[in-house]
Amino acid sequence: MRILDALQMQKMDQYTIEEIGVPGKVLMENAAKSWIEAAKPDLDNCNKIFLFCGAGNNGGDGYAIARNLSNQGYQCIVVAVKPPKSRDCLLNARVWTHFGKTLSWDEFINLLPMTSKTDVLIDAIMGTGVESEIRGTMVDVVKCVDQLSGQKIAVDIPTGISASTGDKLGVAIRVNKCITFHKEKVGHYLQPGKTYSGELICQKISIYEKYFDEDRHYYLTTKQVARELLLQREPNSYKNVFGHLLVWCGATGTQGAAILAASAAIRMGTGLVTAALPQTDDAFLITRSPELMTCAQQSLTDSMLNNYQSIVLGCGLGRNKNRWKSIVNKIKKFEKPIVLDADAFFGIEHFYDLDPHKLVLTPHPGEFAQLTGNPKPTNNLERIEQGLNFISKYPTTLVLKGAPSIIFTSDHKVHINETGNAGMATAGSGDVLAGMIGGLLAQGLNTVDAAKLGVWLHGRSGDIFDNQYCQESLIATDLISNIKNAFKELY
Repeated sequence: MRILDALQMQKMDQYTIEEIGVPGKVLMENAAKSWIEAAKPDLDNCNKIFLFCGAGNNGGDGYAIARNLSNQGYQCIVVAVKPPKSRDCLLNARVWTHFGKTLSWDEFINLLPMTSKTDVLIDAIMGTGVESEIRGTMVDVVKCVDQLSGQKIAVDIPTGISASTGDKLGVAIRVNKCITFHKEKVGHYLQPGKTYSGELICQKISIYEKYFDEDRHYYLTTKQVARELLLQREPNSYKNVFGHLLVWCGATGTQGAAILAASAAIRMGTGLVTAALPQTDDAFLITRSPELMTCAQQSLTDSMLNNYQSIVLGCGLGRNKNRWKSIVNKIKKFEKPIVLDADAFFGIEHFYDLDPHKLVLTPHPGEFAQLTGNPKPTNNLERIEQGLNFISKYPTTLVLKGAPSIIFTSDHKVHINETGNAGMATAGSGDVLAGMIGGLLAQGLNTVDAAKLGVWLHGRSGDIFDNQYCQESLIATDLISNIKNAFKELY
């Protein structure tokens, strides 16, 4: 599903007005009516409705919403946190004066406390056009509205959240529901924007959908997207049809990484999974997962590697440089997909010698910093920029694990995952993901589709556990146990 950043939304809005010929005031009226339609369940049982309106078009939406609600018999109190400034905001603010009263911010403050839990507070202060840090008197305004009692609903995006990155612009208003227009924004799905937006609803308002060549391409991996990536299993299939994965992971003391990756892969529907381990670990693995096969890492030859459709490499494998030099010499000749994770980013000095198009990289922030030589990203803007810069130099499939995980592809598309929770920040979670993606690659999915489906199922497995129990008690094996339940939701 395509989603937009602030600039893309601005371009579409401008194109609709200037080239298609739909006046801005018509779009604003459409926005007001569609917003009310989506908010109706929250409005019908409320006491009073407070609308906090800014100076720009987001504020104009607020004035138009107030007028339409007043016509329907709702008690509306408009608070102008700043005097109207944009043309359409001025128009709707002037029209509103014939329907109801407007309080200045100072007048509202002098009447506090005047909101209650049964009231609805509408945030129409700043919209998707604001990308700089909030300063001056607006800091206190935003803090005050954020702390008021009542059900809070945002117009387009919560004030103080970047529509392009989801980053907090210094201060922000956390709402219960956000009703946006035309397309969901990137900032609705990246933290903390996702949390601050609450329940998200998108309404159409007759904006013409046109993309421009210079646009970045943002997508959301939804349940429907994941469903469309599922492989069909023919009734007369046998195990070899569903691929053979080699999990080349684990060392003495870190065998668990291999067990987690291999066990996750077999749960993904992979026909055969072999774990290459230190030779003495065979019995240990078999008692934990009897479905798996094993081989000794030191026994792997070029001809043996040809038996596998994909490889998962790196989880718990250690950082011995000489060992990695030998491994790289072998995998250079392997022409099928490889998932690189964990110690691979420390062990492969000549990583850039490998064919990028056959790889899926799954680093967490620290591993990505090691890979690029850059400091860890401190916000989503840096995370996105670093991901795109890496892809431009090394056109591979990059999975930046985080909240949420983001996939960058060689054609410069950015896929944001909608599933997952903080409970998944636990030992072995990344090993499970590597195995899940590797299992899908072995079955024939390409690197991008395997990453998208694997990341969605991984996050959904964590969400299922969270919904049933809690985040605190989630461990990596719980993710594996819930893969079957995540799959079931797609059928």
